[in-house]
Amino acid sequence: MPHYPNPFDFVPFPSAPILRTEEQFDYLGEKFSGYLELEIKALTPVHIVGQVEGGADENKSFFLQQDGLPCIPASSIRGCLRAFTEALTAGWVSRANTEYPKKYHGRHVGFKTFENYVPERKSQSRISPPAIDTAFKPGEISDCLDVASYPFGAVNEAKQLDKEEQSRKSKVWLEDAYIPLEATTFDQDWWAPDIGGEAFMGGGKPSASNWWYFEPAEVWKRNLYDKDGSPLVRSGRRQEVAEFIGDHLRGRKFYYHQDPVACVKKYHPDNRYWAYSKNPFHPVRLECMRQDALTQPFRLYLDGIPRSLFLLLLRVLHLQSTATMRHKIGYAKAYGYGSIEFVLRSAKLRTASPGLPKPLKVWKIVAGSWSEEALAHSGLTDLIDQTALVWLARILGWPDRDLLFFYPRYQVQEFQQAIRYDQFKREIEGRGISVSDKMVVNPKSARDIAETIWNVKRPIDFRLYQERSMGWNIIERRNP
Repeated sequence: MPHYPNPFDFVPFPSAPILRTEEQFDYLGEKFSGYLELEIKALTPVHIVGQVEGGADENKSFFLQQDGLPCIPASSIRGCLRAFTEALTAGWVSRANTEYPKKYHGRHVGFKTFENYVPERKSQSRISPPAIDTAFKPGEISDCLDVASYPFGAVNEAKQLDKEEQSRKSKVWLEDAYIPLEATTFDQDWWAPDIGGEAFMGGGKPSASNWWYFEPAEVWKRNLYDKDGSPLVRSGRRQEVAEFIGDHLRGRKFYYHQDPVACVKKYHPDNRYWAYSKNPFHPVRLECMRQDALTQPFRLYLDGIPRSLFLLLLRVLHLQSTATMRHKIGYAKAYGYGSIEFVLRSAKLRTASPGLPKPLKVWKIVAGSWSEEALAHSGLTDLIDQTALVWLARILGWPDRDLLFFYPRYQVQEFQQAIRYDQFKREIEGRGISVSDKMVVNPKSARDIAETIWNVKRPIDFRLYQERSMGWNIIERRNP
């Protein structure tokens, strides 16, 4: 039976980040200063979490307010733009948890983002390598910046410098985007699924104990343990399962666009698509910015952005004129909320020149395309990761509103299903793949393994799961 694609996907990491010295960035053309006046248009309902009020049956999450008005804070807008820019330009990973430690007798293998993980207890004997190549750690390579850090600033914690020297000022500042009061409301169809007493989907931590977030590396025979820490034994036999260990994170995570109302309906118990067995279904009602509503105008200020990076910023901002891609922002992105586009209302700019600064003047902005010729003309060819551009177009492609995306369900053949090691060994050896208690795999054999046990458990290898989902042929054809 065909399944829906997972709601997020990964922009793969390249072999190395694109780095330049600050002086090299400075020479990328004449410098622009001034401001762009923008609005944000909601393409689906948008929710920024403010105050949350709980009840016996449901929670209400109110839209964030500042000075009595609902507001999309500048930090959220900046984070949205920076994340896209870092992925597009093979940049550093500026936002990442440093460590996911293993719990005592816990199932998951611990790991650190940029360092080897040496477990404190023998229950995990394996030293996990860094989940992300250390070349992508901000400031790891001396005297260089990634493309996003030149306009958006950086904090260089890798260098042993004074605090003042560790930080690099931003050349881009954003105002908060305020929303008219009448543009936000609660609607009976605007909610996100939750489970009473525990976090639901979307809040899970990546684990090196599967091939979902991680590239395949090994398969282990793992004992199951009882609550007291002793090995679990049934019918006189120790319970052993196959555990799929990964080495490196697959890439940077972005969420697909979809219709949130159609999506969350299938998470409701009445539809019987999802089963809520342990804890009760517990919806969170969302106060949202209405679809098609606009924020009040806000400004993005520039201070000495070289021509090529200015043209890159316009492409990142002005996606609705140059590509099928759209941004996502705020809460519940996995369920379709938060799809937006930036609307450019005006621009007042000047270019740098000797002597006193020129006065700002109205500037006509012409959006550039993502074609090879246009990128070369704008001086961007060497600053863009073409593979990343393809994946961003696939994930953030718009419209195709009929496509729906869901997390794999917690049931047999999906996430609930543990794979007994003896069953795994029998299935794999039937395909001519030799098995030991800890087998090392390569991408080809990993694919063979995932295909062999597909009818036992589907969500083993993330890439295979996505490629066999409904609508993948549409997603794969999307272009920038």
